[in-house]
Amino acid sequence: MKRKMITTITLASVLALASSFSSFAGQWKQDTTGWFYQNTNGSYLSGGWYWVDGKSYYFNEQGYCLVSTTTPDGYTVDENGAWTVDGTVQSRETEVSVSGTKVIIPNGYDWERQEDGNSIALNEKNGSEQAVLVTAIEEESISEVRSWLGEEALKMVSDEVIRELAQELDGNMWEVSSSTKSFATGAWYHYSYKATNEEGREIPVEFYTNFTGAQIRVVVMLEGAGREFANSDEFVQNCIR
Repeated sequence: MKRKMITTITLASVLALASSFSSFAGQWKQDTTGWFYQNTNGSYLSGGWYWVDGKSYYFNEQGYCLVSTTTPDGYTVDENGAWTVDGTVQSRETEVSVSGTKVIIPNGYDWERQEDGNSIALNEKNGSEQAVLVTAIEEESISEVRSWLGEEALKMVSDEVIRELAQELDGNMWEVSSSTKSFATGAWYHYSYKATNEEGREIPVEFYTNFTGAQIRVVVMLEGAGREFANSDEFVQNCIR
């Protein structure tokens, strides 16, 4: 992937740092050494701070959660491993609104609101290039297009939006396929693209679009949704409301 793509989606979303998600999320486990968090794909959180169910925990290199101590970077965690300041457990939202669209933040992911205010970026930590961008584009004519020209015209609008976005992200990106998918939030158009990173490896990029009211909702996924999902469809199905 060109540096422009990585800067736009991945690096922009790195931070220092739900009940509706729990049906497919990873889970806490315990053995004789201590507590650890296993992701849906079988991997483990390790090597730093991660947000789980709205609280921040420090996991060592072996994947165990530190408890009742001071972390290597100088912060305090309580008997449950949660980050505290002056004895108060620190927390953050597990759901974030993007122009009326609710995004459920997966466990173990960082997120950052972008400068435009109408989009957020999520990513896995520790150098992963997997990232998700969720945005909402206001377009007052959407209702008129639907009423007068129907769904076929909306598909044409969607196609053009994705072509322009793909060109903006990486001018050498190419489309592989497109389809229509049905989720809890309605029908979404899905586009599979490919790009090439600096090492010459092909990178999958997926786009989803959905029309609601006067908005085009767009989800962009770089290298899939990540460790808490079997596939990108699961993210759209379970984390977009």
